[in-house]
Amino acid sequence: MKRLFFALWPVPEIRARCAAVSAALKTAGRPVQADNLHVTLVFIGSVDETVEAKLIEAAGTVDFAKISIRFDALDYWRRPQIICLTGKPEDTAATSLVDALNRIAAALEIRTDDRPYQAHVTLLRKAKALPPLAFEPIVWQSGAFCLVESRSTPEGVVYRVLKTWQTPTKAGAETEPRPGLTNPEGGIIIGDNASTHRP
Repeated sequence: MKRLFFALWPVPEIRARCAAVSAALKTAGRPVQADNLHVTLVFIGSVDETVEAKLIEAAGTVDFAKISIRFDALDYWRRPQIICLTGKPEDTAATSLVDALNRIAAALEIRTDDRPYQAHVTLLRKAKALPPLAFEPIVWQSGAFCLVESRSTPEGVVYRVLKTWQTPTKAGAETEPRPGLTNPEGGIIIGDNASTHRP
């Protein structure tokens, strides 16, 4: 069984900006490692290999556009004890993709969060309160989404990208760096099975 979720992965510039906000808040909780920063689209949970294969097959049929989310606020979520960046998609692309992925999960009888989608980036865990902090809004743009495995190790949580999909690009256009395997020491190890074709 693998613990899976669909997500957006940051390009280095966006990762660095999010990490800088996290570092400014580090006394308020336990900062998330920079290489683990992401935007969850749909949390799937634990599934077997058969369901994983069906998720990958179905996600490959999703038609989606480039996503842009403006993260301009910080929030403290008391129950999970996290501090996160929050914001709103600048158009309908993100919510349309989330809706499509939720439909895929429902067709496979996977229960997902039925609350309205709230884009967020978890910056700190084990937080008790949100200190005041002014920061420049971060516009997270992505022409790709991925299916990620979350694994707990003695060194911390490791995220392994199982499959990625991209929006169609024009010939010669620059594509986003591939996400890969995040290790506890920092740095990305590109997975051998990561696809260059992304959402």
